[in-house]
Amino acid sequence: MAQIKIKGNANYLAGLFADIKRKNDADGEASLLNSVIDIAAIEGKVNNMIDYQEKANDANRLKEELNEQKAKMAKEIINDIKQIRDLLKAHFPNDTKKLGAWGFTIDEVSKKKEEEPV
Repeated sequence: MAQIKIKGNANYLAGLFADIKRKNDADGEASLLNSVIDIAAIEGKVNNMIDYQEKANDANRLKEELNEQKAKMAKEIINDIKQIRDLLKAHFPNDTKKLGAWGFTIDEVSKKKEEEPV
């Protein structure tokens, strides 16, 4: 016996339901679904699902936009903090350990300059 698969994708489900509704409407009173299935209730669910999908898409776009703004701001803050670090290093050229009091982590072992990724 052949299998009839139903995907969980919102666009697929909306399209499939549109086809089912179109056939149901075309068959009119003779439709097999009329006495058993509430097409209007399913249509409401499909419309809600589409609204949720659109809101989710909008939220994803907003998330991407906010992450870009956050990354840009982080780069600016890194530059600001580098200026502070450099000023403090110039003020304490022989005792960089004093920068620890300002919140900086002093790494006397590593010669390689490393920074946290944004």
